[in-house]
Amino acid sequence: MNGLEPVVTVHPATGAFRTITPDLLAETYLAPCPEAFDPDALSADGQPWSASMAVAPLETASAVSSALRALAMATQNLSPDEVDLSGLDRGSRLYRHLAALCDLWRQSPAALPEDLQIYAHVLRCSVGDALEPLPLVAAEACSFASPIERRLHAHLLDHHGLADEGLRREWAARRSPLLSGAPEGSSLWRVQRGLTGADIAPAPLDESLGFLALRDEAEEADFAAARAQQLIDAGVAPAEIALLVPDEAGYFVQLKRVFAALGVPLSGLPDLPTRRDVAGETLLHLLLCLQSPAPAMALASLYISPLMPWPAATGLQLAREVMQGRFEPYAAKPLKGRAQRLYELLRSNISQTPSGILAALEIAAQNLSEAADMREDLAAFRLKLAAMRAVLSQAHTLEWATLYRLATPATARPTRSEAFVEGASVFTEAAMPWRPARHMIALGMSGNRWPRAVSASPLFLDGELRLLREKTGLHIETRGDALARRLEKLRRQFLSATESLTLLRPVHSANGSRQPPAPALSLAARTIGDGAKGTEEVETLIHDLRSIPPEHWPFAHRQIAAENAAQPGALPDDGILRLGQDLLRRRLADDGRMRPQSPSRLETLLVSPLAWSLSEFGAEPVTWAPDGLNVMVSGTIAHDVLEHLFPKDAPLPDHDQIEAAVPELLVSAIRKFAPFLQRSIWAVEREGLARDIRNAAHAWRDTLIALGARVIDNEIDLRGEALGILLRGRADCLLQLEDGSLLVVDHKKSGTARRRDRLEAGWDLQLGLYRAMLLRPERMGAVLEEALAGKPKIGVAYHLINDQGVLLQGLEPPDGVVSVMQGDISGQAMEMLRARLAEVGAGHIRLNTLDDRDFFEKTAKLAPYALDASPLVSRFMMPGAEATEGLEDADE
Repeated sequence: MNGLEPVVTVHPATGAFRTITPDLLAETYLAPCPEAFDPDALSADGQPWSASMAVAPLETASAVSSALRALAMATQNLSPDEVDLSGLDRGSRLYRHLAALCDLWRQSPAALPEDLQIYAHVLRCSVGDALEPLPLVAAEACSFASPIERRLHAHLLDHHGLADEGLRREWAARRSPLLSGAPEGSSLWRVQRGLTGADIAPAPLDESLGFLALRDEAEEADFAAARAQQLIDAGVAPAEIALLVPDEAGYFVQLKRVFAALGVPLSGLPDLPTRRDVAGETLLHLLLCLQSPAPAMALASLYISPLMPWPAATGLQLAREVMQGRFEPYAAKPLKGRAQRLYELLRSNISQTPSGILAALEIAAQNLSEAADMREDLAAFRLKLAAMRAVLSQAHTLEWATLYRLATPATARPTRSEAFVEGASVFTEAAMPWRPARHMIALGMSGNRWPRAVSASPLFLDGELRLLREKTGLHIETRGDALARRLEKLRRQFLSATESLTLLRPVHSANGSRQPPAPALSLAARTIGDGAKGTEEVETLIHDLRSIPPEHWPFAHRQIAAENAAQPGALPDDGILRLGQDLLRRRLADDGRMRPQSPSRLETLLVSPLAWSLSEFGAEPVTWAPDGLNVMVSGTIAHDVLEHLFPKDAPLPDHDQIEAAVPELLVSAIRKFAPFLQRSIWAVEREGLARDIRNAAHAWRDTLIALGARVIDNEIDLRGEALGILLRGRADCLLQLEDGSLLVVDHKKSGTARRRDRLEAGWDLQLGLYRAMLLRPERMGAVLEEALAGKPKIGVAYHLINDQGVLLQGLEPPDGVVSVMQGDISGQAMEMLRARLAEVGAGHIRLNTLDDRDFFEKTAKLAPYALDASPLVSRFMMPGAEATEGLEDADE
């Protein structure tokens, strides 16, 4: 609910204070069981959200439910007839949404949330319907209460009146310490009074308020426990210490861990769920994978389910490969038995009919894990499958929304625990403090917290809600209203501290990304300063704990060093990590030689030796993200289409044949490399890709004819030696010209201008390495061996698909056919690569500098993807060094 203060009743005989909850009202007024809402009511044609329901039914249903709740809470009697739309423009978006919500409310009263259904019943009751008295302790509702909350308060007051004066004074006395705050004039007092904008003059910071930065939530919990122990050692009772924490399970886990180790009980820490709904998760991911085409994240999530019939390590490897874009993972090759059967089912073409999906579900259920510790989850899976079987066996068409709703896993949420007198208090983000504390430690002061940002409603804009208030008097809470309420709640949470408040800012989130300071820190900083300098900037107030001398830490500490363990040190001044081993020989082939490097890996080494080293150690991150069309995916698809459109040793297709073949070849390539593109929502991107490939194919045919070239192989493996290392690569196309010369072609899904700039600057690595492999080849195939037998001239070229350009170097084609590049197109790149290879061969890793991105983008004219390959690359960048200076240092 919106009110910050609960509606409280007191028992006339026992004097027990109770919060009036929906359950208490239902028992007192004998409310009927709330009606269950059928979400299919949202799928009716003609509603403003009909199209959204077809694409994202769960998200749309949640948005409509939230909007209906907001509308209902703005009424006085929970009736759609109170919503007078006569003053609104009938053609406006606001009118359409309100009219549809009112129609839904009238036709499906169960669409109201259960608590509001109970309130509606209570408002229809008379005083004689109550089974017990519920005298209230407050004559007025909270100023932040919604209209329906104020109406309910007044209704209960009419029925039950106020409690006795003595009991009301007792309640006020209990609440008073929660609102008294710190002594006037202290920094904590200024924050408590000035957080929401009160006119409080800033003053210098004192010991009642502290700002500290720590690494993450785990280190915050460690700090909180150490600080609590220091306070307890100083004579503070555990009950006089409070922790204010975000409503996030990660914080509850960390606090439970560290305070249990410390032996200090926590009062009010939410109980963590013991199990999650593995059966629901597995069934939902299975359904997503059966709805062709399967999203990559759904496949990866299913592969790591505990119910899968393969070891956890195999599941992790399968998921990793899928998220890297490999839909036929290497880890699947050794699968046998039920594991093989289930994998083949997931990668097969499932009939998109009720009977086809049901048959696939039955096969999947027969091949799940039968491990003893998973029997309970397996039984739950089969129970859910039985409900789905009943639906599918009677269905004539597939209703995916219904199936997803049946499979949706129960959300495992922490549950409220009973508070007790002894122990440090835990106050969660959404709740008001239940007792005062001398010392408070507030955790999680970073990112989208304190106060939480208010998400926009898909149905109502704030401007529309202000217009609605003006035209109808209905006061639906705007985002500004909600933010003001959350900020006031935070101020009242701070008010429960009387002596000190320590604000902890985690620099990194749980996934390692950096977080900005929470808005509350900036608001608190407004109260700190002096007359001469004005208010302090929040960044100057926040001190990283590691920057403070240990003797000044606000708790006892000791350093524990493992025997013979190397201690971490600062980054070397020259920006070079010295590992003392040849990194090129860390991975060896079966014959004992170093494993060959590909042009793409060497370009990573060129741009970022640290990113290359992480890859060599198998420590590069694999990002889980929704399917998306990027240059890598579109390039792979285009390569595949061109390979099959221009096969080796075959006559070139004419223009009519190209027009006829491209659509079918594109569908085949998409099915192999990017199944998600088959979905209707990718129609525009699919058409754009088809257009680019079709135009490129027509131009490429004309270029081949003008060059007098024939395709002697596609996707040809190249192996050779250069720069003292073994190389391997795969050229997209190998052409033989009329004079016997060879042309190695790489198709690129990009434009000519940027690629030309790179070649002219001498920073192209790929074509230079292709030529090097052909000049000193090894392990050649028959086609390549025959082509090189006469020691022909060798040229290299890029075919740029986006604008059909061709950039060639090393041969002299007829004038006007392609763009011929003069000079050494790879000189600068090869020079830097030699230096990089010498460094990593000596066990040295040169860290990137803050100037490297500009250098590679503006001077080398290449996209430095390696700088974004891992967050560790940017985390350990050195300041101030230019890339060219680094190269000169290496040469010296």
